[in-house]
Amino acid sequence: MRKNLNISNEELMKIDYKNTQILKKFINDNGKIIPQRVTNVSRSIHTKIAKAIKQARFLSLI
Repeated sequence: MRKNLNISNEELMKIDYKNTQILKKFINDNGKIIPQRVTNVSRSIHTKIAKAIKQARFLSLI
C-alpha cells in the first residue's frame, strides 16, 4: 500500500522541525511515523524526516 503525498523535491530538501505542515504528512492519526516503504522516499530523506518529527515532538510543536 503506497501513499501518495504530493510533495515536491524542494519541500523535501527543506525538511525542518519548524515546518510542521510537511511533517504532519508523514505521521498517521495516532502520531506514529509512517514507514519508508509506504511513503516511498529514500532512506536518507526518511531519516531526516524522522529526526525532525522527533525533535518537533520534544518541543511540543506536533
